[in-house]
Amino acid sequence: MNRRIVQSALTLSILSVMSVMSNAEDLQTEQQTSSTAQITTQQTDPTKLEKIVLTAEEQVKQSLGASIITEEDLDKLPVVNDISEYVRRMPGVNLTGNSATGQRGNNRQIDIRGMGPENTLILIDGKPVNSRNSVRYGWRGERDTRGDSNWVPADAIESIEVLRGPAAARYGSGAMGGVVNIKTKKVTNEVHGSVELYTNQPEDSKEGATNRVGFNLSGPIVKDVLSYRLYGNYNQTDADAPDINPLTASGTRAAGREGVENQDIAGRLAWQVNDQQTLLLDIATGRQGNEYTGDIQNSNFDAAGTGGSFSNADYVRGLLGQETNTMYRDSYALTHEGKWDWGDTKLIAQYDKTKNKRIPESLAGGPEGSPNSFNKKTSTLETLRFNAETNIPLEIVVPQVLTVGAEWVEDDFKDPSSTVQTDASGLINLSADRESMQSRIASAYIEDNFKVTDSTDLVLGVRFDDHDKSGSNWSPSLNITQKLGDYFTLKGGIAKAYKAPNMYQTSEGYLLYTRGNGCPIKATQISQCYLIGNADLKPETSINKELGVQFEKDMVNASLTWFRNDYENKITAGETVLATSTAGHNILQWENVPEALIQGLEGSVTLSFDNASWTNNVTYMMDSENKKTGNPLSIVPNYTINSIFNYNVTDAMDVNFVYTQYGRQKPRQYAESNTENGAMNVTAVKSYGIAGINAGYKFTDQISGRLGVSNLFDEKLLRDNSVNQTYNEPGRAYYASLKYEF
Repeated sequence: MNRRIVQSALTLSILSVMSVMSNAEDLQTEQQTSSTAQITTQQTDPTKLEKIVLTAEEQVKQSLGASIITEEDLDKLPVVNDISEYVRRMPGVNLTGNSATGQRGNNRQIDIRGMGPENTLILIDGKPVNSRNSVRYGWRGERDTRGDSNWVPADAIESIEVLRGPAAARYGSGAMGGVVNIKTKKVTNEVHGSVELYTNQPEDSKEGATNRVGFNLSGPIVKDVLSYRLYGNYNQTDADAPDINPLTASGTRAAGREGVENQDIAGRLAWQVNDQQTLLLDIATGRQGNEYTGDIQNSNFDAAGTGGSFSNADYVRGLLGQETNTMYRDSYALTHEGKWDWGDTKLIAQYDKTKNKRIPESLAGGPEGSPNSFNKKTSTLETLRFNAETNIPLEIVVPQVLTVGAEWVEDDFKDPSSTVQTDASGLINLSADRESMQSRIASAYIEDNFKVTDSTDLVLGVRFDDHDKSGSNWSPSLNITQKLGDYFTLKGGIAKAYKAPNMYQTSEGYLLYTRGNGCPIKATQISQCYLIGNADLKPETSINKELGVQFEKDMVNASLTWFRNDYENKITAGETVLATSTAGHNILQWENVPEALIQGLEGSVTLSFDNASWTNNVTYMMDSENKKTGNPLSIVPNYTINSIFNYNVTDAMDVNFVYTQYGRQKPRQYAESNTENGAMNVTAVKSYGIAGINAGYKFTDQISGRLGVSNLFDEKLLRDNSVNQTYNEPGRAYYASLKYEF
C-alpha cells in the first residue's frame, strides 16, 4: 500500500510541475518554436540539412499500423448509423460480438486484429470514452452493448484515426488491439454551418429502416478571440421484424437486429487567450435507446409464439418493440493548450457520467442475460480524468522531440441491477454495499522521437501504469522508420500493451451462478457453480510487434505488414474450484489465462489518377488462439478484402464503387462448459461478398445530394445459431442524403 501511495504522489507531483511549466513562457527560449512540426535550421553550418522532427505521437501515427478516414470519405460512403460501418473497411478491422461465443451476435463492435472489442479503445478528440463499461459483463465475456463508436454523428466528424498494434500501445489500458480516435470538426472564425437529411430504406420490409437529421454550426462570438461550435443529431433506426430469422428444428429462432434511437448534442467554446494559449470547453450529451427484438443471450427464442419452451417466453414476447434499455452519456472537458518558445503543453480535465437504465437481467443458469422484470434500474458510471503532457524540441547530438506526460483516471460505478444474485452456499462474504465498485489508474509516460539521420526516425518510449487492484505495469515501446532509397520505406515497431481488469471482474459483490450445465468442463464435478470476483487479478498484457515495407512512387502507394501479438494473462471465467460447500456448490473466480497468440498479414494498394482513385486492402489472419482452450479470441474471417473505387465524373458529380469479401469464419472448436460438451456445432460460415454503388452531385455551392445502393447483389445472411451464423447481414437497401452548407 505504501508503495502505491508513493507512486500516486509521484504522479501528482509530475502533474503539478507540468502545470507550473505551462506558465513558464520564457523558459528555454533558445529551443525550437514548435513541437508539432519542428524545423531545425543550422544556417551557420551549410553541411547540415534542414530537419523536420515530429512529436513521438505524430511519428508513431505514420506507422503502417495507422489509417486515416477523412471527412470526404464519410461524405462519399455515408454510414447508416454508426461509424464502425466505415472503420471496418480499414486493414486489420472487423466487427464482432464481445466474445467468441456468438451470443449477443448482432451487437457487433470494432475488433482490431482479432483482439476483441474490449481491446479497442475509443477516443473522442483524444479523450477516452468508456460508457460500455457500465453494461454487465457475462460469464463468457458478453456485454449487451453496441460499444462507444456512435456518440458522435458522422456529419460532425473531421477525421477518424485508426491505430493498430504498437502504434496504439502508448494510449494505456484498453488499447491492446488498437485505438479509434474520432476527431470532431474544429471551431471557425467565420460563421459556417450545415444541415443534412439521410434515409436508408431496405428492400426487405422485415429489416429496419433508418432516418436521421443533423446540423453543425460554428462561428465567432468575438472575432479572433472567442468562437463556438455546436452540433446535433437525431437518428431513428427501426428494429428488424420479430420473425426475420428462420425457425430452428426445436421451433425457436434467434433475435434480429435491435433498433436504436440516437439523440446527440454537443458544444464547444474556444477562447484564444493570447498568441500562446488556447482554452477549450467541451460539453456533450447523448442518448441511445434500443428497440427490443427478443435477444435472451443463451438461447434462441420463438418471437412469433409458434413454438419453443423457454420458461419466460410470454414475458419476453410482451417486450418486443419496447425500449428495454437506454444509455445516457454526459461529458464535460476543459483543455488548455500552450505553445511556448521552448515547446508545447496540453492540460485536460474531463468528467464523464453514464446512466445505464435497463430492465434487469437474470444472473443464473440458462436464463442468464434474459430480461426478468418490468421495473427498470439505473446503473451509474462516473469517470474523472486528468491528463498533462508537454512536448519539448531538443538538439542533443541529433534533433529530437521529448514528450513527458502523466494521467489520473478514477471510475466510480454503482450497479444495483447486476449485484443481487444470492449465495446459497454460505461461503461467500457479501458486503453490505455490493453495488458500489471503484477503479483508479495513475500513469506517467516519457517518449522521445529522434531524427537519427535524414532517412532514419526512431521513437523510444515507456509508460508506467498503477492500478489500485491489479498493481503496476511498465510498457516500453520502440518504433523505427528507415527509408530504403527513393521509393521504399521500412517501418516496424514493438511495444508492450496493457489492460487493467474491469470492475465486474474484481468486484466481490458481482456473482454469477449456474446449476451445472454452465460450469467449466474441467471442474471437478458437474455441480452448481458460483463465479465470483478476484481482487488479485493481474493486468492483461500483450507484446505487439509489426514489421513491413511501404512503396511510394507517382500514382502508387502500397504496403505489406506482418503483425504478431503475444497475449498474456487474459482474464476469463476460471476453471479452478476454490472451495465446495456441503450443499455441493463449487466456487470459481475470474482468473488469468497464461498465453494466447494473434498473428497475421495486412496489405494495401492505392492507385491515384487525375480524376479517380482506387484503394484496396487485405487482412489475412494466420493465428488466433487461446492456448489454454484452443479456441480463437474472437470470431473474425480468415481473410478480408476491401476495395473502394472513386471516379469524379465532373467537378460536380462523383461515383463510388465499394466491395468487401469476407473469408470463411471458423467458430470455436472446443467445448468450454458442460452445456457445450459433445454438442458443439463446429461448421464454419462460408465466404461471402458485399458490393455497393452510389453517386453524388453538387447542385450549387451550398446544396449537394447522394443516392446509393448497398449490398447491391442482395447477399443477405440470416442469424441462425444452428449453422453458426451469429449475426444478421442486411440485404439490399437504397439510401439518399441531402446537405445544405453555408
